[in-house]
Amino acid sequence: MASRYHPPEKNRQAGPTGGNRITTALMLAAGTGSRLRPHTEKIPKCLVEVGGKPLLAHVLEALEVRGFRRFVIITGYRHKLIDEFLEQYDTPLDVETVFNDQYDSTNNIYTLWFAGKFVDEPFLLLESDLIFEPDVLAELCRPDRIALDRYNPELHSGTTATVTACGHLASLFINDPAPPDAFTYKTVNIYSFSRETWRAVHPALEKKLAAGNVDSFYEAAIRDLVDEGAIRLKMADFSDSWWDEIDSEVDLDRANRNFTSISAANNLSALVNGKLRTNMNGKLQTSMNGKPQCNMNRKSQSSMNAMPQKSMNGTAHNSLNGKP
Repeated sequence: MASRYHPPEKNRQAGPTGGNRITTALMLAAGTGSRLRPHTEKIPKCLVEVGGKPLLAHVLEALEVRGFRRFVIITGYRHKLIDEFLEQYDTPLDVETVFNDQYDSTNNIYTLWFAGKFVDEPFLLLESDLIFEPDVLAELCRPDRIALDRYNPELHSGTTATVTACGHLASLFINDPAPPDAFTYKTVNIYSFSRETWRAVHPALEKKLAAGNVDSFYEAAIRDLVDEGAIRLKMADFSDSWWDEIDSEVDLDRANRNFTSISAANNLSALVNGKLRTNMNGKLQTSMNGKPQCNMNRKSQSSMNAMPQKSMNGTAHNSLNGKP
């Protein structure tokens, strides 16, 4: 794929939102997926297949169904394979790939901070190891939401959350369990941010990076802002919806079983706004296995990234250099 570099200011395009409706999605896909080996020995996690299709294809289908227009993906590990896949994948979305060359020495807190160079409009944030029903994104098309599922200790691990009586995020628990008497949820790792919230989150990420917290999760910055009352996120309840996060072989097996069962019962892979669209899988097979058709709206960006550094006045600085 031809690589074209665009200065950051030219990429801060506020896509049409139709009022408060979000139409930009940002995926973090820089990680190595080490817990999912051997499946990720040669490919990035987002290209691991569930139901015979890469996770990335499932997400793109869901975004198309929900009316998204712009898709930005921050790549890292095996990034050229993602570029090649997207070059061949036929979608009406305006797709932009951005390479994070610090992927093997930083955690997702850096990847999300780095994305701030390219996204400044309201957006949907999601990670690359997810699969879900397209309809679950309906609530997340509105700004300032956090996707949560009723916590099941036998199934869920990772970050948990508590909510207020009116359904807003009360706090996040990243390394420690939530209080035993709390009504606890599991984070799905899908968020939506208004421009105002993002402009609070991004400096909080930068502050943690400047303090040397390159191995942290971005949830740490969100947790601090919620605890301080600086941002407010409303729960998008996934408790009655199907979704899977795929971190391990066990997760992958479960996701394949769930996808097969749900597809057979509900025609999930062909369901679009309550109507069957019989050519969805056919279009995907053509673009993946047949003669590829490349869209003219594809953008790829190559970047050399710099960690935020403290200056004499305590502010953080970064640089971004691209190769044409």
